[in-house]
Amino acid sequence: MHPSLIIDQSSTRPVETRRLDGILSALMWLVYLYMVREAFIDLYYIITESFEWMVADYERPHLLAISDLLHTLGFYVIIILANGAILITWALYNQYRFRGLDRRKNPKPVSVADLAGLYGLPAQDIENWQASRILVMDHHPDGTLVRVISKDGGQILSPPPEEPALMQPAVPW
Repeated sequence: MHPSLIIDQSSTRPVETRRLDGILSALMWLVYLYMVREAFIDLYYIITESFEWMVADYERPHLLAISDLLHTLGFYVIIILANGAILITWALYNQYRFRGLDRRKNPKPVSVADLAGLYGLPAQDIENWQASRILVMDHHPDGTLVRVISKDGGQILSPPPEEPALMQPAVPW
């Protein structure tokens, strides 16, 4: 049996690392809510004062509440602009630093032998797949290859030898 081809990295990470990620995420949400609380408080006062003014004949909403909200939103705009300036400066610095340099290497091409080893099939079958113009590959829920059908000639190519029962067509063509 081949190892699962489905990528599930979270389950392979240590429990302490996943727990630390959860704690840090919760802390960052608390910091975020703490920082935006002023806007919600100001908005709450404006809404309640406006509702009381419209429904219960109270006095008009105080200009101070609207002014506080606009002041808070202005502060948020300043933070957003500062953050944007920092990110743009960082991007320009990296453009200047790495201009003309390409340190990335292209990956080695996958050979027929590599694919044959991955799927546990003869190399001849892989060459037939590559020669086909239309190829349908069906996979088991665990990620293993179940069936390969060439639509050019309708030929069903070699199934994996471990699971011949799974080679029955799931969808009629």
